[in-house]
Amino acid sequence: MSAVVLDSGIFIASVYPETLTIQAKNLLKRLQASKTVFHAPSLLRYEMIAVSRKAVYQKRVTAEEGLTARDILLSYPITLHIDEALLKRGYEIATQFERPTAYDSQYLALAERLDYPFWTADERLFNAITSKLPNVFWLGNLSAEPMMTPLNPTD
Repeated sequence: MSAVVLDSGIFIASVYPETLTIQAKNLLKRLQASKTVFHAPSLLRYEMIAVSRKAVYQKRVTAEEGLTARDILLSYPITLHIDEALLKRGYEIATQFERPTAYDSQYLALAERLDYPFWTADERLFNAITSKLPNVFWLGNLSAEPMMTPLNPTD
């Protein structure tokens, strides 16, 4: 069984209209079809809820749409991780790559720990780390066409 670390942006783009929505839906569909196990730091759930609430507050979606999106996001089966060592490693990675916060670095620390591929919807993060860390993939590099073959990150 395969496994992957996914950032919140991928899940969020799958329920809210964004530039990479088609790619996010395609990626998640393919990963689920291949029974890939999703992993993320615990902060993922907080990010999902924050984005859902903000979309309602900014009137980008109705209150009902926000609740529906929230429930869809929370329904994804994701193995969550949090511990002091992971938090510290995320901080170290943020320092190493001169990132302003350690949020994204928590995903990187987890992918490093588990030795799983990491997928992100964050192009700036991807560009900052891709030449220095293996197995990091940007959602925007996937085609918006429906994917009919097994996932290859270089598609």
